[in-house]
Amino acid sequence: MRTYRLAVIGLNHYHVTGWVESLEAWRDRIEIVALYDADPELGKRLAPSHHDPVLAKKLPDWCGNLPFYADLDRLIAEVKPDLALITLQNIDMPAAIIKLAGAGVHMLVDKPGGRTAAEARPALEAIQRNNVKINVGLNRRNGHAWQHTRRMIEEGRIGRLMTTEAIFTTSSVSVRDPKNPIFDPVTAGGGILHWLGVHDLDLLLWLTGEPIVELHAMSGTLSGEPIEVEDVISMSVRYGGGAIGSVHYAYAFPRAGANDGYVAFRGTGGSIKIQSNGTVTWFGPGNRDEPHATETYSYELGKAPGYGPLASAGIRDWLEAIEQDRQPLANYGQLVNVLEVIDAAYASAKSGQRVKVG
Repeated sequence: MRTYRLAVIGLNHYHVTGWVESLEAWRDRIEIVALYDADPELGKRLAPSHHDPVLAKKLPDWCGNLPFYADLDRLIAEVKPDLALITLQNIDMPAAIIKLAGAGVHMLVDKPGGRTAAEARPALEAIQRNNVKINVGLNRRNGHAWQHTRRMIEEGRIGRLMTTEAIFTTSSVSVRDPKNPIFDPVTAGGGILHWLGVHDLDLLLWLTGEPIVELHAMSGTLSGEPIEVEDVISMSVRYGGGAIGSVHYAYAFPRAGANDGYVAFRGTGGSIKIQSNGTVTWFGPGNRDEPHATETYSYELGKAPGYGPLASAGIRDWLEAIEQDRQPLANYGQLVNVLEVIDAAYASAKSGQRVKVG
């Protein structure tokens, strides 16, 4: 089987160490051959300013022996990579994707891949024009719990969709450090909806199979920390088929690694609820002897190095997509769809009015 040569593009990212460790597990298929960052000091330090607390603090020492570039054009010309991991700040993502797509490089892109849909669309056009395959960090699509839920909805286990819920609370701004780039409105583009809400918004679109067509949002910066993006947001949404839903996100827990939440789908024939740990529960009508039926499915997420088993499954799907000339399950077009919803949410929160998506 073919071995691919990969360049790491961007070293000051919350997830870069985890992605590199995940890619290391694919060393029989992927060889990391070069590093890029606009800041030469990162080539020496090999450590982002902030990192997810469950991931390594720095890249492996062997990365220090790789060629380092502070000029992306020069890396592309000299290294000629087959693949690239893009872990840049959101402001820089689209331009890098356009350059690499033009060179025929397939990419693994951390979410959300840009600050706005308007900035991301030219990158999507470059991806499509050059027929490169982009796997994005919407990793839950690779999980058995979410794939099982999609099958049940397609099979009609909830009937006609009526409403959805997406709720997630996680570690606070102070735990994550207000100086973390994910709280910089210029480089990141937004707050918790942008950084974490992207996951559940993608699941709502993917699992329902319907677009969100309008919404009304309220947001706040309530932690008292010196940040200029939202740390709490709530919104009501309406789907193309008429169903309505609610979304609520907050940076609120005062310790690292803490989170709690679920996504639920309610219909005329039943309900499905997915806990953040991957437990799926279907509720539906029973029979005369047992009027309420419940089915529960527990899926062990398992263990894998670095960013975890869902990231590893995404890498596998990415390689297969390249070799089969198809789109990865989680691709850049889906990120653009979610960014359209996020853009509308921020516009609604600013104006106080209901806003149509797109």
